[in-house]
Amino acid sequence: MSPKSSPRSKHPHTISSQVMNLFQAASSLVAILDPDELFVTLLARVVEALPAVHGGVLWIADPKSGRLRASATAGLPLDAPGRQILLSAALRSGEGAAGMVFLRDEPRIVETRLGYRDILGNLPPASATLFQQISEQLPRRLVCACVPMRVGSEVIGVLELLTLGNPVEMPDGRAIEVEDLPMLQIFANLAASAIKNAQLYHQAQRSERRLKAFDAVVTAISTAADLCDLVHSVLHVVMGLIDETSGAILLLDPAHDRLDLGAQHNLPAACVEVLKRVPVAISPCEEVVHFGQPMLRPLLEERGEAAFLDAGFQGCAYFPLLAGGTVAGVLALYGDADLPIHADREMILPICNQVGFAVANVRLYADSSSERRKLHTVVTSIAEGVLLCDGRGRLTLANEAALTLLRLDSLPFEQRLADMPDFYRMRDLDGHRLTLDQLPFARALAGEIFQDYRLMLSGSSGDETVMSFSGAPARADDGQIEGAVVVFRDVTTHQKLEQAKDEFLAVAAHELRSPLAAVRNYADLLLRREQQRSQADSRDVRGLTILTQQVSHMLRMVDNLLDVSRIDAGQLDLQLQPVNLVALVNQVIDQQRPAAGTRELILEYPDTELLIACDSLRIHQVMTNLINNAIKYSPEGGRVSVRLRVVLGEERHIFADQPSAEVEALLQRSAEHGLVVITITDEGGGITPEQQARLFERFYRARSQRAEGLGLGLYLSRQFVQMHGGVIWVESVEGAGSTFAFALPIRV
Repeated sequence: MSPKSSPRSKHPHTISSQVMNLFQAASSLVAILDPDELFVTLLARVVEALPAVHGGVLWIADPKSGRLRASATAGLPLDAPGRQILLSAALRSGEGAAGMVFLRDEPRIVETRLGYRDILGNLPPASATLFQQISEQLPRRLVCACVPMRVGSEVIGVLELLTLGNPVEMPDGRAIEVEDLPMLQIFANLAASAIKNAQLYHQAQRSERRLKAFDAVVTAISTAADLCDLVHSVLHVVMGLIDETSGAILLLDPAHDRLDLGAQHNLPAACVEVLKRVPVAISPCEEVVHFGQPMLRPLLEERGEAAFLDAGFQGCAYFPLLAGGTVAGVLALYGDADLPIHADREMILPICNQVGFAVANVRLYADSSSERRKLHTVVTSIAEGVLLCDGRGRLTLANEAALTLLRLDSLPFEQRLADMPDFYRMRDLDGHRLTLDQLPFARALAGEIFQDYRLMLSGSSGDETVMSFSGAPARADDGQIEGAVVVFRDVTTHQKLEQAKDEFLAVAAHELRSPLAAVRNYADLLLRREQQRSQADSRDVRGLTILTQQVSHMLRMVDNLLDVSRIDAGQLDLQLQPVNLVALVNQVIDQQRPAAGTRELILEYPDTELLIACDSLRIHQVMTNLINNAIKYSPEGGRVSVRLRVVLGEERHIFADQPSAEVEALLQRSAEHGLVVITITDEGGGITPEQQARLFERFYRARSQRAEGLGLGLYLSRQFVQMHGGVIWVESVEGAGSTFAFALPIRV
């Protein structure tokens, strides 16, 4: 209920004096720019200016929570704990007299004889208990005036003024009255403007301080020499921003799931020892590492913080050092009990994020530097020459072996790809000048993986060196080619030995062929005579059969050697003529049936006649090699399938991973009439990827118990197919058989 007017008449001089005092107090508040100082001064000036006001509470609205928080008190007979309880209190809109005034935006006077608790009305149980403790320290008879503090249409708080005890017993004999409300409202609005001004100034100061702090941290990060220097510099800056606080930066070691002490400031030795190496699972900031959220709280002995409590610390604040969504470490701050409340999150969190990225970048740079050193060590120790280039073919790395092999003092790292043939004086083995797309780097940048690509390098004195190049493209994560690597070695001596060997084999094969042909003819004659005898001895027939087969086998090997020598000498010419490929393949299969034993030979073809222009002898030789190999490596009772089909259009998918240049050339030659594809599939044990890469090399023999011969069959098959303008390849999976295939353009 509202108090009655005082029976004593108000002296006009007294009223005008009080009004003047209020306005002088209001004008003096504008000069105070610290909000906390302003709150205390405001209440003190009101109590001083108005005798009827014995004390008060300043409630300021919190924009984030929407609650009224007690920001200052004055003149109330409370002990220290009671005052602390009141300053930690908060009211929702509509709770108590202050909350009701804040809700309705209207001043209000309440008189009670039941104590301060009665003024507050209904409160939640927890708040009611706290305010009951405050009420017990105040007189039961009270007059309370609550005035909204307005800035324009915004209510920023409530000014609560109290007359304590019986007004009659007061020196001026009066309490706060309804007639005082207009005067108090004007003062409250002026005070609200001063508070708003101080808050804006304080926010500007905080923003400026944050920017300076952020700038200081960025400077510390940019000037740090290494990770240790970085964390010490950053911690020094952060500690300069937070008064009376000690702290540390803990770095996360993901490999061992622990926090290592990176730097510390003003911590006792016992605390430093606790932080040196802490497993994340038992660290006091485990949640910060796992969830990436700050944690501010009182220190707890059960969380392993007894050493900090013994050192006199009461509160702690742990902030994650985030690099994106990954925690790189923790900023740990230790101080008094107010640290969890007053720590400036809005300033510290952006700094921690910046530090987190810096820590991650320094670690990434350290890791990449380590990898570069390892790579440099590996490349330097390799006896072969190693060259790396970027996507445009410009050299980016070369080892000492490369300089020695190329007989250069230095390499031009900005050299254009087109200049390389002239600079390195590269020629093919026939002495022809290389085109741009024949360069090792050009082949690798085109996506080709190659090995033992031999070229000649002419020295300044006219001597020639044979180099064997191997190369591959370097691809980015998205598959784009961003460079290439080429490894090469001097194979001049090896090349001469191979040439001498080839010459010896060619001579030996030439000299052996005539005697072997004579031996085979006489063995065939003896076998026929023995078979025609009426009393032929089966043992003699079997022996002569084996002799004939072995001599034929030797003669085939000699013929292969002669073919190789003719190819090397450029003396092997194709005799192209129309050939029915179906009939030719049937002939080869019929010839191989005796060797097949229990294995089933199957031929699939689209028509009974498939004419192409080819050298029937050489294609017969290719088919014989491939089908014989399929029979040799298939198990007894297995199946060997031979399939012929005509392909029209650019069906590149059938060529698997064959070099694009060969495929493109074949597709161009077969654009008008198409091409024929012959596949031979067996049910053998398959071929490893390493063996597949070398199958068509000269004299290469796979490591197998069934391997026999000189290792020339597949090499000659590839040469014959390529001489026809075709492509040959293999597709195989270990344990699942193999498919050899070759494609020839249809010529009419």
